[in-house]
Amino acid sequence: LRVSERLRHKRRALTAWDYERLVLERFPQVYKVKCLRAAAAGPGTAPGGIVLVVIPDIRNRLPFNPFEPKLPADQIRDIQAFLQDKTPPFARIEVRNAHYVPVKVRCGVRFLPGQDEGYCRQRLGEELNRFLSPWAYDDGADIVIGGSVYANSLINFIDQRDYVDYLAGFKLFVGDDELLVPDDDDGGYRAGTTRPDGVLVAARRHQFDVISEADYRIEEFTGVDYMMIELDFSVA
Repeated sequence: LRVSERLRHKRRALTAWDYERLVLERFPQVYKVKCLRAAAAGPGTAPGGIVLVVIPDIRNRLPFNPFEPKLPADQIRDIQAFLQDKTPPFARIEVRNAHYVPVKVRCGVRFLPGQDEGYCRQRLGEELNRFLSPWAYDDGADIVIGGSVYANSLINFIDQRDYVDYLAGFKLFVGDDELLVPDDDDGGYRAGTTRPDGVLVAARRHQFDVISEADYRIEEFTGVDYMMIELDFSVA
């Protein structure tokens, strides 16, 4: 595989594929590289600019934050120095870590009778994090740069837990606790990243409001008493 790649790029970085394969071959601690040209890297990138988004390999390692793995600054400088003599003279290279966007869920949950509510709430949060960031737990899971997650898939995942009876009042937050509003055009909504170097990750904690009675009213999941400061309650 490396021989065929070497015959193709000849240790010269001309295309996005060349940049990515050169870095992956030279730095085994890098798991994934995404090369963005100036047009795709967003505003602020001058013509001729090349942005390389890198994600470290966390398998068999213990990073400080497995949900947001980042390469140290010295390794980023090493990657830039390695590519200096392999790129066209007009190319300006910038290597940076991915921009991680946390996704948070708040909803009311009714657990099955006989279940311990505190244990089920903690278990549901852990399983939801595993669903949103599987690469932080499993060696074979892939880290996707970009992409999105639909609210319907999260609702279906929670509803299929064997200790959950039903859920209500589902809300989806992304980034700095920005509440997403359903889109009437497609009948649903999703959490995504507006940046080409963005990676959706699970928030550290989710908010589950336990429904203690079977005959609940949906009004109980709205209003000032239900809202939480720094989540869905904002002071202008």
